Amino acid sequence: QAIWLKGKLRVGPPCIDFCVPHGSLQSYLLLAMVGTLVAVGGEVVDKVQVKTALVSVYDKTGLKELGEFLAAQKVHVLSTGGTAAKLREYGCTVQDVADYTGSPEILDGRVKTLHPKVHGGLLAARGVEKHEKEMAEHGIMPIDLVIVNLYPFREAVAKGGDFAHCIENIDIGGPCMIRASAKNNASVTICSSPSQYGKMMEQVRENGGSTTWAFRKNMAAAAYALTAAYDASVSQWMATQVTEPPPTKTVAFEIERPLKYGCNPHQLPAGLCAVNGGKLPFEVLSGVPGYINLLDAVNAWQLVYELAKGTGKPAAASFKHVSPAGAAISVPLSETEIEVYEVKGKPLSEVATAYVRARNADPMCSFGDFVAISHKVDVATANILKIEVSDGIIAPGFEPEALEILKAKKGGKFIVLQADNDFEFPEM
Repeated sequence: QAIWLKGKLRVGPPCIDFCVPHGSLQSYLLLAMVGTLVAVGGEVVDKVQVKTALVSVYDKTGLKELGEFLAAQKVHVLSTGGTAAKLREYGCTVQDVADYTGSPEILDGRVKTLHPKVHGGLLAARGVEKHEKEMAEHGIMPIDLVIVNLYPFREAVAKGGDFAHCIENIDIGGPCMIRASAKNNASVTICSSPSQYGKMMEQVRENGGSTTWAFRKNMAAAAYALTAAYDASVSQWMATQVTEPPPTKTVAFEIERPLKYGCNPHQLPAGLCAVNGGKLPFEVLSGVPGYINLLDAVNAWQLVYELAKGTGKPAAASFKHVSPAGAAISVPLSETEIEVYEVKGKPLSEVATAYVRARNADPMCSFGDFVAISHKVDVATANILKIEVSDGIIAPGFEPEALEILKAKKGGKFIVLQADNDFEFPEM
């Protein structure tokens, strides 16, 4: 690794200082030996005052509150198009990016912010004499806060847009500003989603109009995750539009909620993720599922869904460690079965009957199982299930009273998942 420090090129480990001029042939030869770019240096200041903000958003969610906040903080705002007009309505002092750069928006808005006066303000290393001098020479102002979100590419694809429409919804300027701001987190705060406005405003208020370096780094990490997922979506879609798909495939996982743990209790942290922004096949109504719970739930649900669809009868399954301990459809129980299964005198709906049969196919293996039921769970089923040793249930719906019975099981730790009946599982 190499870094410029007090006019010397330090290479290490071990740390060796070379007295060579910055930008000289000797320095480039040394860097070639190191193999990576040298850090430009500059002092990292923990708290950076937010004096200038660049705001350019497609999604205007939360813009009113944000604009009023920036106005109250007396922040100078650089902005474009409709965003600039809205911010003026909210009391902000706004300078159009085109006026600042001296270059108009061109090519139907494809080029707005791709300009050295914008990216120089984002990428300049503050405290570095050479950078400060070049900024002054070119009339570049430092930008402390960047608020950007991206064109809705995924939505364009999801709505069935043609090739040209989807291409037009690939954002170029937005990712460039996000990545530049995130790289220069020593000085710049990047907000890449309306969901971040609240904590950014809280951060600025708590720090006398400034942001801390720890906060800026956290926001930078979130920003790079966003652009990576965005590019993954574009790459995956583009691969379906060509005759020779690229050899590299990128998949983005978006954490929907934390899991209790992974395969085993020591595997933490663990999370339930959606792939490339896709929706999940269920909703968690109660409890905190673990990894194996979800494998049981999804596999058991597919089994009962197909059983019910094929037979026209309510179906149930009992899964343990990703294997079926029992599966059944609703067929009336004989008097002997009612006695053996210990449900004598209990109301037995069609759904409850299917559950009792599935549970008792192998009751020892079903101990601590995960249950799947193809139809709405009624009170009769919930009352039978509540006394069994079981970890959770997945079903397309629950009667209100039945849901309350199940949510109270295991002191509220019993897992209740509501399946999406219309979800189409991908081809394997």
